[in-house]
Amino acid sequence: SVSDNPKTEAQRNAVHVWIKTVADILNDNGIDKRVVIHKMKTRGLDTQWTAESFKADVYKPIFNAVAAKQSTEQANTTDHDIVVQGISKWVAQEFGVVLPPFPSRFNQD
Repeated sequence: SVSDNPKTEAQRNAVHVWIKTVADILNDNGIDKRVVIHKMKTRGLDTQWTAESFKADVYKPIFNAVAAKQSTEQANTTDHDIVVQGISKWVAQEFGVVLPPFPSRFNQD
């Protein structure tokens, strides 16, 4: 029921404002995300990938650099292929993990 979850729209909005403010403060102070994650792990807090975190932390920054576009909505027909090939090659070299090919109508069962 609603009374079991007293979270309000104002609280949700406040959390988003606070998170953005903290992210800006950490960036302004040069506190790299890898350092924070490393310190979390040393305290026993592990983080797992989600689709959203992979897109935000890996795909989008590489897409923005390679395609020189701010949004994947602006991608042309080759932008995603170039980004996926680059990420796949790097992950294979760095971690020995083979990523799947970019989905297309030609490689769907």
